[in-house]
Parts: sequence; C-alpha cells; structure tokens
Amino acid sequence: MAFFLTEFKNLKIQLEDIRLATNNFDESKVIGGGGFGKVYEGELSHSQSEEKSLVAIKRLDRRYGQGDPEFFKEIRMLSCYRHENLISLLGFCNQEGEMVLITSHSSGEVSNACTPGYCDPLYMETYSLTKESDVYSFGVVLFEVMCGRLCVENSNGRLNVYVPSWRKSYEENKLNEIILQDLIQQMNPSSLKTFSDIAFRCLRKAREERPTMSRVVEELEIALESQEFPDLRLELLTRYEEILKAVDPLQTYVYKTGNQLKELLSKGLVVYGKTCLFINEKGHNIERIYIQSCLDPVEIKASDLQPPSVDIVNSRFPRGLCYEYYRQSKAQVRAEYLSPHISYTVNLVFRYKYQSRFKEGEALSYRLVGEDEIRVFIVYPSYMREDGWFIAPLYQFTSQHKTADLQFEFQFPHTSLIFAGIEFQPYEEKVELQQYQDIVEVATQSLFYTSLDELKQILSKGVYINGYKTWFSLNEKGEHCHMISMKDCLIPNEDFPSQYKSNRWSRFPAGFYQTNNKGFKTHVKTQLLSPSITYTVNLVFHAPVYVHQVYVNPKYRFRGETTTYTVYLAKRIGDEMMHMAELCQFTSHGRTSDLEIIFDDPGTNVVEVEGILFLPLPVEIVEDQGSKDDKVENFQTISDSESDTYWEQMFPNDYEEILNLSKDSPMWTTKKELYSILIRGFLINNGQEWFTVDKHGKKCPMLSSRATWVTERIGSRPWTQQRVARATWESSHESRFGEVLVITAGDKFELVNDIKPEVLSADTKYASYFVFKLPSDQSKFEFSLAMRNERFEFDNYGMTKNKSSYIYLVSPPNTPVIGQKFDENSYNPLNRHKQCYFPRQRGDGWMEVKAWEFETRSTPTTVSMHIHLERLVEKNLSGLIIHGIELRPI
Repeated sequence: MAFFLTEFKNLKIQLEDIRLATNNFDESKVIGGGGFGKVYEGELSHSQSEEKSLVAIKRLDRRYGQGDPEFFKEIRMLSCYRHENLISLLGFCNQEGEMVLITSHSSGEVSNACTPGYCDPLYMETYSLTKESDVYSFGVVLFEVMCGRLCVENSNGRLNVYVPSWRKSYEENKLNEIILQDLIQQMNPSSLKTFSDIAFRCLRKAREERPTMSRVVEELEIALESQEFPDLRLELLTRYEEILKAVDPLQTYVYKTGNQLKELLSKGLVVYGKTCLFINEKGHNIERIYIQSCLDPVEIKASDLQPPSVDIVNSRFPRGLCYEYYRQSKAQVRAEYLSPHISYTVNLVFRYKYQSRFKEGEALSYRLVGEDEIRVFIVYPSYMREDGWFIAPLYQFTSQHKTADLQFEFQFPHTSLIFAGIEFQPYEEKVELQQYQDIVEVATQSLFYTSLDELKQILSKGVYINGYKTWFSLNEKGEHCHMISMKDCLIPNEDFPSQYKSNRWSRFPAGFYQTNNKGFKTHVKTQLLSPSITYTVNLVFHAPVYVHQVYVNPKYRFRGETTTYTVYLAKRIGDEMMHMAELCQFTSHGRTSDLEIIFDDPGTNVVEVEGILFLPLPVEIVEDQGSKDDKVENFQTISDSESDTYWEQMFPNDYEEILNLSKDSPMWTTKKELYSILIRGFLINNGQEWFTVDKHGKKCPMLSSRATWVTERIGSRPWTQQRVARATWESSHESRFGEVLVITAGDKFELVNDIKPEVLSADTKYASYFVFKLPSDQSKFEFSLAMRNERFEFDNYGMTKNKSSYIYLVSPPNTPVIGQKFDENSYNPLNRHKQCYFPRQRGDGWMEVKAWEFETRSTPTTVSMHIHLERLVEKNLSGLIIHGIELRPI
C-alpha cells in the first residue's frame, strides 16, 4: 500500500478540502447514487487544475462490498485507461476510513443517467441502479474500444443501439466481424481473448453474473501484460516453479499476471516458517533462513529462542524467533533455492541485546567448519540498517547448484547478541574504488559497502589482510596504518615452541604470543605503507591493568646494529587493556619496509604480545622539557620603569592576611616596597613555606620538604615497608628554607599537605613542581617515577583507577631513528614521552619537574595534596635531595 500511495501521491486530495466542497457531504449536494454509494458535486482544485472547478465526488459505501483492494484497483484502472466515455479520474482520498473518488462533473452525472446503450437493461424493470449497473456500462465502453465506434448512433432521426449485436457476435464466435481490423492485426490473440471475455461478462443480463470492478481491472491487467510481455507469466512460472510449489498456496493465490507474480516474489514468500525467499531486480534468488532452523535443538535451551521484544521489528524474518547468543554456538545452514552460478555473500543478521553496548570496531569471531582458521568479523556502524539490525558478511562463494550446506562455529562473544537468521544474498557489484582497489583486493574479510564514503569509513576502523595476519586502517589524514600479528612476524625459536593464547582483546584469531619472560625475534614486512611518511614502530601487548601508561623496560636492537635500546613506558590504547611501546621512527621510502627487531629481554609486563604496529607520526610540536638551556627564573624584581598604575593593579587586596602568616613580618614603608618584597618572596608558616606573587599578581607558594614529607602512610605489609624511603635532614645554604631532605634508602615516598586558601589566587589553574637535586652519579635515576594522586576516576567498566602520570628526574632516552634520514624536522624523538613530565634547570640552581595540576574556585578553599612517588623498579633512590613543592599559575 505504501508503494501505491507513493505512485499516485499526485492524485491525493485531503478529506478536509472534500468536506468543505460538499458542506460535509450535505444531501443538498447529492447529484446521483446507487449501490456504490452517493455522488456529490462541489468545487475543488485537483491534479489537472490548480484553480477550483466543478467536480463530481463519489463517496463509496463499504456496506456494499467496496473494500480497500477494490478501491485501489479502481484508482489504478481509471488512471491508466483513457476513453471519451470513461470516467476521468481527477483525484482520490482514503483518510479516516473514507473512500472517495473525484471525477469530472459530467462523469458523475453519467453514473446515474439512463443513457441509451449504456443503461443497465434491468433498470427498466427495477428502476434502480447498483454497482453492477456501473459494471454493465463499463462493459459497453470496453466493446466500444474493441469496435472503434460508439454504442449508439443517430441515423436519419433514428437511434441505433449496437450493444445487442455485439453480444450476439461474441456468442456466435464472430468477433472478427465487429472488431476494428487494425486492432486485430496489432493485438496478441491471447490479449484480445482476455479483453473480449471480460467485456462480454460485464454485459450479462443477470446482475449476479457480472464480475466485480476489481475483477475487471485484474483481467484488463492480464490482457495488457499479454500484449506487452506475451511470455512473461509462463517464463516466471517455469523459472520459479520450485519456489511456488514449496510455499503455502494461500501466499500465491493473489497473482494473476507475470508482473504481479514478480512483485510478489520481490516482497518475499515464507516456506514452512523456516525460510523466506525473494528475487532481486536481476531475478536472482535471495534466501533467508530463520535462525531456529539453523540450531541444533539438542544443544540449545528452549528459553534461548524467543520472539523479539515488542519494540523490535524483525522485518527480514517475519514472525520469526530470535536466538540470544551469549556463549559458543553452532549454526548449520542449508540453502535450497539458490540461483546457480551466482556469487553469493552469506550474511548473519543480528543486533545487540542492549544497543548501548554497541562498540565500533568490535570483533565477532567464528570458524567455518572444515577450515582450521578462525575468521573475524569487525562490526562497523555502516553495517547497521535503519531498523537497528546489523548485516554481517561471513562468507562468499559462487553457487554451483541450487543448494549449499555451511556450518559456522561462533566463538565466545564480547557481549550478548540477538541472532535473527542467515541470508544468502547475491553479491552486489562494487562501487569505483579509486586508490583503495589494492587494499580491497588483499582484504581477508568480506567488506560490505554501497559507496566510496562507506568504504573509507570501514577502512578508518580497520580491516584484515594477509589471511587475518595483518590489520590495516586509515588515520584521519588518510595515511596508512599497519599492524602485523606476531603469528606473521615471529622468527621461530628452536629452543622452545611458540605459544599463542586466544583472547577476546586481540584483533587476531591466533591471539597473543606468550613470551614466558624470554627474549624473541621478529621479522616485520609491510606492504601498504604511505610513501614518504614518518612512521613510529610500536610493540603492542596486553597488560591486565587499567592505567594510561604501564612500565615495560624491554631491551631490543635492530639487525646489523650493536646498540641496545630501551623504552620505559607504554601507552594505553583506547579503553581496552592494550598498550603500545614506541620502538623507533623511520621515513618510508615506498609502500614496503623490512625490519628485523631482536628483543633480548621482553622487560616487565610484556607477557602477551599482539604484534608490531606502524603508525604515522603525528605532526605536532612537543616541548623539549628536558632542555638544559631552558632555565626557569625563580627570582623576580620590580623595575623603576614599571608605572605605579601597573603594580597597583597587580597588588593583592588581602596582603595583610598574607603578612600575618609570616613569623617575622617584612619591613616596608610604602606599598611599592611591599610589592617588591612580595615578588621576591619571604617565609611563612613557621619557616616551612615560601610565599611570592608573580608579575600578574598571582600567588605562588612553595612547600618545603619538611612541610610535605610523610613515611608512615605507605602500606602496612612488610615487603611494602621495606621499599618506603628513609631520609635525613641536612642544613643547606642553597635552600630558601635552610635545610633539605636527603633520601638514604628506599624507592617510594609521599608528599602530603593541605594548601590553605590564603596562599592561592581565585579562578586560577596551578601547576605543582617537584624541586630537587641529584647526586653526581645519576645512572640509577634514569628510570621514570610513577606519580599518583589520592583522587580517583571511573573507567568505562565502572572500575576505579588512580589518576596517574609519570615523571623523569633525568632526561629520558629518545626514540631511535633508523634508516636514511631525510628531513630532521619530520622526526619527534620525544613522541613516546608525550604523557610524561621531564626535568628542567631552574635559575636558582635546582631542578624541577611538573608533578600535578589543579584549579581553584572563585572563592578558594583548602586544596588537599597527596602525591605518591614510586620507582617502577626496585632501585634505591639514595642521594636524591628534595627541596619541596612549588605552585605556580599556568
């Protein structure tokens, strides 16, 4: 019906306009009537006139057997056939249960007029007109069309009616004597017979023997099809005979013509509630097999099969049950009605049990029985249809016969899915691929897309190539990214066999390579890199920790080199427990590269390795925080050139409260002198803190090591207590506090303090800096320190995690650049440390490294600082000199 309304939408007239034209179907507007209902007159604008004109409005009455099918068929007939004595259809309305036809005004009068020749013969006996009377009149018109003349002729004042002679000629099988000769030559004999048969049946004397108008339309459609496509119906019946025999006859009784049969097959026929059969525009068979027909009833529970919830429309499998897939499952699929020698895609139709769990790029793992390899389907947004169902292409093949048997084993899913069924869809021709042709050709998985934009979206999420051993994707700039699985690049070790562990976190069916804390070698070959791009080469591994960075410290080298490199930290990838450690950078000469990387020691946490990832280096500037020349000036003065207006604007209003914090209040005579004292700084809080203001009037406190140092709060277990740092206080003329804290043993400590609101500026973002010095032997301080706050945040799984970062006390090792160097500016040796903080030299001779950031409110409150600093390896921090924590506005 939706298709019908779309086809004839130009003829649709609103019921409100009709009611206005007929004064709400007032009896004074009635100009005729009969068994069909009543005819009214009124003025309306319609399909053939934008201005209002007088029309006849035929209101059909459902009490006389006129239903929707008959109504729509009458519209189709009146809109398709044209004759001077046929009603001219101007519009229709089917709102609020009404069925209304709008015709020319003269046509409406003809419906009730006793025109000689057209009038029902029984009218003279009953003096009543019915819908069968209209059928009789229409039959007369059909004979007029065949004979090429009107049914009535005025000759010398005498009215000649030809209808009786036409009926007699038909009954005596002498139609060729009355039918227009040109028409006989042009018409197909079968079409002519169908046309004349229905015309004669309309002229039967007994009204009950006359056909309904809907039947007349059906027969005329058959006649038209026989004329235009004389062999279509027989051809379709022959081609789809097997399908038509298999379905319930109640589904197929409605078709009379080849086009009706074709339309019926395109909408689908259900075979015994197990299979839904269709044909596409090319006439190829589409077979959809309900999921309940694919599962072994012995292996599943009855509760696993349920109708979809009331808010879900299962349009592809009408009235079918759905299977909840939450564990390993098997599906035995048998197609029986395929088109031979056609390329087919086998699609799984599914949806998420909880749509909120849908995650882009999630993997659905399965195996085709008979194959050893695990296949993986990646769920992309473009695979979701408008109705919320996903179409997952699992397999492609060319049909040799009408049947095909396949069995799938689905692995343990990440989240519960709802399976509706499996469909065999003829493989569609792909769009123009342009520069992505070579990628699609080597793709392992089936790719389903209808446009180049959809393909780009899929490639941006990633696809498998090289037999599920390589992962390929595009970044935001369209540059190529490559990940080679360990299964593909590991060089076998004769001393112990390679072990892999399947895991749902892994992209690759083989899973993670198990290092067993032993070294390994890799030989990495790429084939689809973007030319002349600087790449980072990364080791990707699984670590069951929910932190942004994890300590690794692998020792590795490259073939042909003697230098051993290390990287201390690996970055977390997305929201998963996957991490990557940057090994090197290089510029690609072409689309291929060949690297051999030897890992002498996998380091810490590198137990399950997924592969080697090639990523284009982001073009961004990372501050060299470790630059020795970038000194921080910590002492400020006010010059005479600065106007009074300037420093008065910067002068803190609460200076008296600040001065009260000092045991020995500074001496001053003018506010300008006091301002100069404030920017130079002075001791407060019993000499344990230092206070200054910067040139913008922002407050900058510094907390001494004595004000922040605690040891008793770190852990209670013996092995934890052994790692707690021990320290001693030493006097120092280099310290503004007159003393420093020197660590003598241990590798972890805490810095705690409640920072008072009086020493903080409102609405200001602060950075806290750890101020320190190192002994002359700095080798044991090369490793990073983990820094955690007592503040927690929640991840996507509802688990708490420390908001942590990492700091270095000496400049960390840069990423090595291998191969021929082109533009030095294209490399970023500090890229691997983007989430870390590096030390830098201060103007007062101390070193500092950023430790923490926070923001104050419009009315500052006490800020609790509770920082844990810990070595990631159990290396003694003895010799580390701690000055304190300085807070400065950013």
